[in-house]
Amino acid sequence: MNEFNQLKEPLVREDFVSPIIGISFLLLFLMLVFIAYNFRAYTSTILLNTIRIKNSNEKSVLESNRNKKGGMWLTIFFLFTVTILVFDFLPHFLNYFSSVNHFGYLFLTLGAVVFLFAFKYMFKKIIGKVFQKERLTEMSVSQLGIKDKGYGLILFPWLILYNFSLPLKEISFTIILFISCVYFLLRWINGFLLGIKHGNIPYFYSFLYICTLEIIPVLLVIKVFSKPILSIIA
Repeated sequence: MNEFNQLKEPLVREDFVSPIIGISFLLLFLMLVFIAYNFRAYTSTILLNTIRIKNSNEKSVLESNRNKKGGMWLTIFFLFTVTILVFDFLPHFLNYFSSVNHFGYLFLTLGAVVFLFAFKYMFKKIIGKVFQKERLTEMSVSQLGIKDKGYGLILFPWLILYNFSLPLKEISFTIILFISCVYFLLRWINGFLLGIKHGNIPYFYSFLYICTLEIIPVLLVIKVFSKPILSIIA
């Protein structure tokens, strides 16, 4: 009788994924299907050029009007993917965000990611204007933007595993960390080579530029979050 009563007791399911994250992943998946269907060749080119150290020379493919639309959609996809990445990991580091509701936190994270992306773009444009290197700035934004788009595409499936597969949570986190390190390394190398080859900039100033805009911010983030990251891995 007791066993029968236990069977009749309702089972409470504990969701380990926030509903807002589930909806966000669904919308991102639909966006990816739309991009892959309408800009298949462009998406393949982005993925191939993401893993290259040398800068892309396929201007006819990357600069067509149709592919500019594809680039806009992939940039939006990249920003939303980074937003979910920050949403997943920032509460581990800052206790303040653990008290904020998920919808408000996601909206706040999206705003911060878009703001930083726009600020960095405008800062590069101003530097290019001041030093009369507008063409080099445009090339830098275009070439490094390829890495951003490819990073979003490669990162997306591993974020799905991290959020929806508890047995693979740790290994997917390690892979996400590895992909992010390779992504930043390729950005730094491409930016350095771009300044030397196309901007006629001395090695020292090209390295100083990359340090200021790319390396130092990442090192500051690593400095702040190194202990929490190691605690997650351990």
